[in-house]
Amino acid sequence: MWVGAPHPDPEGTPFEGRLQLARLERIASSRAAATDLAEARTGFPTG
Repeated sequence: MWVGAPHPDPEGTPFEGRLQLARLERIASSRAAATDLAEARTGFPTG
């Protein structure tokens, strides 16, 4: 699940930057990961 802001943290460490990029790449390349992010942000469908 995505935690944090979707932009680089200028005060973050290089490791944190690589970790954030890896998470973003997973969301961009995986429909399941994108769905998980959307549902976590907006709530699960109730219909």
